Amino acid sequence: MKLLSLHIENFGTLQDFDLVPSEGLNVLYQKNGWGKSTLAVFIKAMFYGLPATTKRSLDDNERKKYSPWQGGAFGGSIEFSTEKGSFRAERFFGAKESADTFALYDLSTNKPSDAYSAALGEELFGIDAEGFERSTYLSQRTLTGNRDNNSISAKLGNLLDDVGDIGNYDTAVAALDKRRKHYVMTGNRGAIAEMEQEQLELQKELEHARSIESALTVQQEQLFSCVDELAAARKLSEETRARLENAGLARERAALVEQRKSMERDLEGLRAKYAQTDRFFRGATPTVEEWRSYCDLFDSLKEVKAQRNLFASAPQYSDRLKSMRQSFSAGVPTETILSRMSQDADAMRDMRSRAAALKEQIESDAPFRRFPNGVPSERTLDKTKERLQSALNARAEVQKVQAENPPHKPLMLAGGGVLVLGVLFAILGFAISSAMTVLLILAGILLAGGGVALWMGMKKRDAYLRQCAEAEAQKQRRKTEADENLRSVCAFLREYRMPCDDPMRALTELTLLSAQYRDALAKREQMREELNALETRFLAVSERLRTGLSRYLGELPQKSDYRTELEDLRREVAAYLQLEASEKKRLADFADAEQRIAELSAELKTFLVKYDPMGAMSEGDCLQMVGEQRAERSRLSREILQKEQAIKQFVAEKKLTADMDISGAEDYDRLRAEETELQRRIEELQKKHATLKNSIERLSMETDRIPEMEARAVQLAQELRTARANSATVANAQKFLEEAKNGLSTRYLDGMQDAFRKFFEILTEGQAPESVMDTSFAVSLREGGKTRTLESFSRGWRDAVDFCIRLSLAGALYAEGEKPFLLLDDPFVNLDDKRLDAAKNMLEKLSEEYQIFYFVCHKERI
Repeated sequence: MKLLSLHIENFGTLQDFDLVPSEGLNVLYQKNGWGKSTLAVFIKAMFYGLPATTKRSLDDNERKKYSPWQGGAFGGSIEFSTEKGSFRAERFFGAKESADTFALYDLSTNKPSDAYSAALGEELFGIDAEGFERSTYLSQRTLTGNRDNNSISAKLGNLLDDVGDIGNYDTAVAALDKRRKHYVMTGNRGAIAEMEQEQLELQKELEHARSIESALTVQQEQLFSCVDELAAARKLSEETRARLENAGLARERAALVEQRKSMERDLEGLRAKYAQTDRFFRGATPTVEEWRSYCDLFDSLKEVKAQRNLFASAPQYSDRLKSMRQSFSAGVPTETILSRMSQDADAMRDMRSRAAALKEQIESDAPFRRFPNGVPSERTLDKTKERLQSALNARAEVQKVQAENPPHKPLMLAGGGVLVLGVLFAILGFAISSAMTVLLILAGILLAGGGVALWMGMKKRDAYLRQCAEAEAQKQRRKTEADENLRSVCAFLREYRMPCDDPMRALTELTLLSAQYRDALAKREQMREELNALETRFLAVSERLRTGLSRYLGELPQKSDYRTELEDLRREVAAYLQLEASEKKRLADFADAEQRIAELSAELKTFLVKYDPMGAMSEGDCLQMVGEQRAERSRLSREILQKEQAIKQFVAEKKLTADMDISGAEDYDRLRAEETELQRRIEELQKKHATLKNSIERLSMETDRIPEMEARAVQLAQELRTARANSATVANAQKFLEEAKNGLSTRYLDGMQDAFRKFFEILTEGQAPESVMDTSFAVSLREGGKTRTLESFSRGWRDAVDFCIRLSLAGALYAEGEKPFLLLDDPFVNLDDKRLDAAKNMLEKLSEEYQIFYFVCHKERI
């Protein structure tokens, strides 16, 4: 078969892409990332579709990997020819395999065709997608993979009519292997090992069950003894509990009597403390409101003292205020003075701006750069204009001289015509005898007139030629004069760097520039005079402002701008006035605080002198002590009343009397200890009883299973014999099935091996080592007298061997029927230069037999 063309609508990175391959070798050289592998996968997908899979890896999920990056319809079309004709297959893919579409058209009729179905690849090549990828589609991903495949084996073994036989072989092998592993597995696993292990464990359990029958009798006797001991301990415990209850009642009555005595002692202590407060207040206990009012008075006194101390301390601004007072010793500048200084500063700024603008204009040499040596005078320009106009007029006169129709030509033409006519009449006169005379007379007249006209025309021609010669001489003189004038004008213009392609325009422009030049000179002088006046005025204003500022800020240097100093002065004045006001207010507040402290101290002293006549305590400590004593007196009064009521209620509730019997209370602790020991002994006996009972039940269960275990042992021995026989049968079936498949595979092995050696000889240029291929297409190389697998060789050797295996496989697969194309996705990455050249030569030879698509990203591999 042959690929005719393909169109990719959207597939991976490729969009709206068309390719028309040629026969033989088609080399697609593009850089990495262009989409070479994408194009190869597209060609395979057009024949086999894209399998649906849930794998997340993009390398294993082609439908996800090649979904269009840019969106749009996912798929395209491919045109090909076979022995059945030429066709176009269109295939588009959805998110799922059920959304895929396939259509086939016959290119000879452009109508839908049923020559092939959606399983296009299988029907064309006789193998499935995996077999196609492992034979004729050489991608980097599948180059070194396993080449064995059911459909490949079926096709090579001529089993295409029943390809399922190979599949059935694999199914049978898998089923037998699964069954064999059911019986025997490595690591002493499998059904047989499990049954042997179960048999061993069952024997141990049976021996154990028989050994515990004697222990069961001993434990039953211990259980009967434990029941008797438990009954005796429970009876003794009930007797001890009755005596303990009586002792407890006596102990409770003794505790109540002692509790009443303790409450009475607490009441006496409270009354003694209350008597101490009476001595402190001397009968003059203050009320809560009175005491709190004097506490508030004391808080106010502390607050006023704190304010007084704050006002008395030197403020943070005192040093600055002293410094500012020295700075303004000559007086504080008024707002009028500051405004006048601001006006001077603004005037200096405006004068600087104007002076800068004037300097920029003066220094600007735009009108003078063009004419560093000056401009021509107006008189010179006028004379040059006259010279140019004269040259232009002369050229106009020369151009006006046109070639007029010469006046002698009509006469000469008319005379010639009349002469010819006279000759004709003369000939006619001799020819016609009857009219000879008339015709001859007429001919004579015409000949005479024509001769006269021809003579006159010749005279006029001579006069005209003389006139033309004189006009030409005049024209040359005027032209020479015009050229000299133009050269003079151009020389004049070039002197002032003006172009000469249009002298009149250049001369007009020079006139305007000259006028601008002279105006600029005059204006520059005016600006210099203005600049000098500005500088004089600026110095005067600057000196006045500097002198005014120096009175308050100290001596200042000559500067061009005093606005910063003026702003500093304004801030200093505002700060000074504010600090003076703050200082005045501080002194007034200090005096007010002193007066308020004296008033509050006198009022507080009249109250505290009652409790501290000698003044030994501070005002705060005395107030605190009065408050504590007053609170303690109130608390004691409440607690005394509560304690008296509690004692009365306690005696009434507990029915306490003076002759209450409290004997026997001392036996309570001894009886309690005896009762606890008995309970502990009962619990131990109960645990022992439960343990013995559980052990007896467990041992009984073990001995009850003896008949069941003996029956299971017999059954297990029979199952084990059956499993060993089945395992031997499965092993023999596997052996016979493998021998049958190997016999089938050797039918095509010799042809495959010969083809491989031929390609390998070409690729290695006759230096290939001895090779051997097995029925799974695995090749081993014999080197140094020893057979080695490919894993022991370099990657380059392995790629070379795999490439030759693929070619021999393609040759064997398609020796008959449709011969497919070869897709080579850069398979020579690891080949050295020598083998790469040999591989290129091999491709050239293969292109005579196959249509080859060779994708490559390096020029060296083309």
